[in-house]
Amino acid sequence: MASSPKDKNTSKNEKSVNVDITKANMSNSTPKNNQLGEIAIEASEIVSRLEQVVEGLSLADAAYNQPTVFLGLDQKRTEEIIQIIQGLISVDEDGEPLNFHTLDNVAKLVMVSHCVAAYCSGLDRPIMQRLSTRFTTDTTRWISQIFGFLDSSSFYHDDHLEGLVRVTRMMLHYKYPRYLEDGALALTSSLPTIYSSVASPLVVVQHLCRQLGLPLACVRPVPVNTHFGSQYTMDVASLQKMLADDVSAGRAPLIVIADAGTPITGHVDNITRIKELCRLHDAWLHLRGHSLAALALPNYQRNGHIPPVADSYTLSLGSWLGIPGLPMVTLYRLWESSSNANRNKQVGATRESTLPLLAGLNNDHQGRRILALPLWAALQGLGKDGVHSRIRDDFLSSERLWAALDRYRHVRVLSQKPGGESGSYTVSELISKPANINTAPPIQMLFESTACCVVFQFTPELSEGETLTKVPPYYDKLNSWLGQILQLDAPQVPIDICELENVGVVLRFCPFENSSGQQPSTEEIQGFVQCLEQQLVILRATIQHKETFIKLVSESPVLKIVDLPDWAGLGGVRYAPEGWEQLLTDQAKEELNNLNMALVDSLRSTDSAFSLGEGADGLMCVRFGMLTPQSDVEELLNLVIRVGQSVEENSRVLDSMSEIVKRGIETATLDLQKENEERLWQEGILRQVPVVGTFVNWWSPKTKETGVRGRSLNLTQGVVESTENIYKYHMQLSGLNPGAKSPPTPQVQTPVGGSHSRSSSHASSQGVKIENEREVPKDSSKVQSSNRKSSSQTETKVLTP
Repeated sequence: MASSPKDKNTSKNEKSVNVDITKANMSNSTPKNNQLGEIAIEASEIVSRLEQVVEGLSLADAAYNQPTVFLGLDQKRTEEIIQIIQGLISVDEDGEPLNFHTLDNVAKLVMVSHCVAAYCSGLDRPIMQRLSTRFTTDTTRWISQIFGFLDSSSFYHDDHLEGLVRVTRMMLHYKYPRYLEDGALALTSSLPTIYSSVASPLVVVQHLCRQLGLPLACVRPVPVNTHFGSQYTMDVASLQKMLADDVSAGRAPLIVIADAGTPITGHVDNITRIKELCRLHDAWLHLRGHSLAALALPNYQRNGHIPPVADSYTLSLGSWLGIPGLPMVTLYRLWESSSNANRNKQVGATRESTLPLLAGLNNDHQGRRILALPLWAALQGLGKDGVHSRIRDDFLSSERLWAALDRYRHVRVLSQKPGGESGSYTVSELISKPANINTAPPIQMLFESTACCVVFQFTPELSEGETLTKVPPYYDKLNSWLGQILQLDAPQVPIDICELENVGVVLRFCPFENSSGQQPSTEEIQGFVQCLEQQLVILRATIQHKETFIKLVSESPVLKIVDLPDWAGLGGVRYAPEGWEQLLTDQAKEELNNLNMALVDSLRSTDSAFSLGEGADGLMCVRFGMLTPQSDVEELLNLVIRVGQSVEENSRVLDSMSEIVKRGIETATLDLQKENEERLWQEGILRQVPVVGTFVNWWSPKTKETGVRGRSLNLTQGVVESTENIYKYHMQLSGLNPGAKSPPTPQVQTPVGGSHSRSSSHASSQGVKIENEREVPKDSSKVQSSNRKSSSQTETKVLTP
């Protein structure tokens, strides 16, 4: 059973206790063991420090953000290096913190075992070989017992396809005895043939051919079932015909790659019949998939009389047990177990027994890596019961979620049904009553009674008797939206968004790929289903409102429907005033985009369901999100039209006001220049001459009314007026009380020109005042200095009452 999460304080105490105990034990050890123990302690402390990132502790400094393009000359302390690694692990490229799963004790042990394996690689070669042989032999024996493959050997590897590559190379040596000496020339007599289902990823056979130097013509894709059985599993009848035809044509059947749990949907091929065909045509059967974990479920003692399920299969124990850092394991049968009865009469090793060595399937004890050590430590830490418990929890999670989803009418479950087609078996019964599966064939019944994943999708309403293969394209967007919402609102059940060629976008839950090792509980699955049920109501309501939405938009003269290929919401509309569609110049497109962007900004202040979108033509539009059953589509569209008209009118007023203000400033500037020239002519030239002007001003003072009057722009009447009334009565026109006597008409009134419209009383109350700030000089020197100023230096001021 997966370990439950513990309190942070408790985990910290356990860390310190474990370290203290280890140190106490090391004090009584030999010096050589002390060195290994110190490495284990230091590695354990480093793992504990990295766990502080998971617990959300802040880093001491930001040293990890410093660039490391060039290697520094100075040596760094271990503390600094660990801190840099800790910082690089804790944040992404943008500096945002990352989320990590908490490691349990077994996972921490695996981390430490990697450090110990690195230490062992530096030992003397005889010691290294002895340790590698011990760890590999123990691990192979334990795994073969757990999965019921007693007469087998193992190959440990990091790449998940490396075991398949080497098994296929072994079959090449078996089928072509001169392959070691002649290489590809040995294949000219008959072409080797690899059989794989069309439902399997093409990259697998492509990688296989590249690694072995085989042409793609060696690959024979086997079709899937169309009439009987699952449409995701291999058609055995077609495979039988292809094998017979290839043998008749002189080809050499090499290997059949079958699935015990297809990569996405988790269906299982008919292993029993495929195995019989492989034995008949002397071909190798290799299995892969998460359903192979079911071999560890039955709780009874296996013996050597039970035949193996296949010739070889690859086990992803790290993924199944939720422990990172474990290698992949490929178990393959021993050739001696299938040799003829006269093998005892032969002297020395048989040719078949040397094939794994030729293919590189033997574990290299001469090398400097002990790949089996982390897995050896993990199996010791879990025990047989711990392995059974974790695999059982994985299957139980799929079984519970499958049962919860199967009752919804608009949810189609595409994965294999737990308990077989009849659903009569449960995982608990397979463990407590293993005799239930001892019917013919028992292994096939075991695989069909368990489900390694749950794959489902939201589908449209179907009438009675109607069948559905691939959902419409719009439902792909809905399922993608549903998956993203579930990932955010119900993360306790991890969901992946996948796409199947003949089905569309689907949502997939696979407990065997959950890196945390802790499967969702019954309460967490119920919370996930409740969240799903709420989203299904929204999806159905959106689909029902979509027809009304399209109909109302088509009837509106100012709204146009916009196709948004990647939008799962109700749809998109573009607000376009009548006549604009025929005048879409570059300037008109820019104005239309600005209008719709302003419209979205106004709508989002009312409802956040509106957002800005872009159509295929590059023009902006208003996007409608998902709706609830209570939403009123007609009211929403009317809101868009009202707000759009308001934004459109405001934009016209602003354009008109900006044009009036611009012309008013030009008119006021010309008036001020003209009045200044007239003032200079009336006052005479002598007043402008230095010294003389002072005497003239003393002899004949200027009147108070002389000087340049300012100008104000009356937006209501569209004229430029002089400002003598404003300063004489110390008030502006908009500040007069009702009933008070209006001041006289300004002496100067110049029409701005051009018609303008007003759409609101608020705008009519605004005014713009342009005023000359220069005071009338009081002496000739000031007059002289003021005359030297050009009219362009006349300062203007814009006032709003």
